[in-house]
Amino acid sequence: MVSVVVPIYNVEKYIRECIDSVLNQTYKDLEIILVDDGSPDNCGKICDAYAKQDVRIKVIHKKNGGLSDARNAGMDIASGEYIYFLDSDDYIKTDAIEQLVHCIEKEKADIVYFEAETIFEDFEKPDYYEVFIRSNSYKTAAGAAVHLSHLRHAEYFSGVVLLFMRREFLKEHQLRFYKGIIHEDELFTPVAFIKAKRVASLKKALYARRLRANSIMSRNYSLKSLEGDSICVREYGRMFNNYPAGSIERKILRFHLLDKAGAVLNVYCFMEEDHRLAKPALQRTIIAMDKFGFFNNRKLMIKLHFAGVYRLYARHLRDKKDWIIQKINNLRAKR
Repeated sequence: MVSVVVPIYNVEKYIRECIDSVLNQTYKDLEIILVDDGSPDNCGKICDAYAKQDVRIKVIHKKNGGLSDARNAGMDIASGEYIYFLDSDDYIKTDAIEQLVHCIEKEKADIVYFEAETIFEDFEKPDYYEVFIRSNSYKTAAGAAVHLSHLRHAEYFSGVVLLFMRREFLKEHQLRFYKGIIHEDELFTPVAFIKAKRVASLKKALYARRLRANSIMSRNYSLKSLEGDSICVREYGRMFNNYPAGSIERKILRFHLLDKAGAVLNVYCFMEEDHRLAKPALQRTIIAMDKFGFFNNRKLMIKLHFAGVYRLYARHLRDKKDWIIQKINNLRAKR
């Protein structure tokens, strides 16, 4: 049996298409767990109506706790051999579960990862681009080795909705979603890959990801995003010394530490909220990175320690850099 966990909040417009995509799967041995995370619209009533139509559906109504908390609540009651987390404003292809079960059993894997197509809907950034299709092919191997290959080829996708996992594997390693942060997949997924003994690829776009205005993914430069990135830095750092020097696991964690420290700095530079509110998270990031010597990344060290100065440059001077260089070169030529 496969447990499909769907965390639900304020998606009345999309929830039926999402649930229908699960009910219409060619693979029928399903446990469908709909987690109403205190949704203020009619999602809770819609979930209850679906539960009356199909005995495979279980509904949890809970106080709003965020996406991580909703996923954890669904995981707590899941009883399937495999578990899949589906976002409630997206949907999966009709034969997705059937293909994923076949792949994970054939490859004897803890995780099967796959691909997605993106649907843009009223998205406020028309020049924004993303892709969830990998150009390269990857063999089944230890999760850390696969993840490092993804990083080296710039084909790492953090979304847990593109992972199909063995439930016993999650239970064995006590893998949970960090409550209260956004972009929580960016903390969960690298750890899952590091822990997995075997990870397999199904090179097919089985998922339809809807990118819409005001979605979590579109909130790039908020204080909430900065705080989440800062927590990722702290948690990666906490795991770093669990692995020996030169190990694949350390290489992965070093990459994510630097990447997230850079993300903290980037959000700090471009967020519209009062920057004084971001100082505690920024300071925590500096302390966490100091413990590991910044991995000799002097540029990042200077930028973090002088974030206010760098923010001035990033927001007001960076776009004028080429113009300034040209002016300087012209003055030199006149001399």
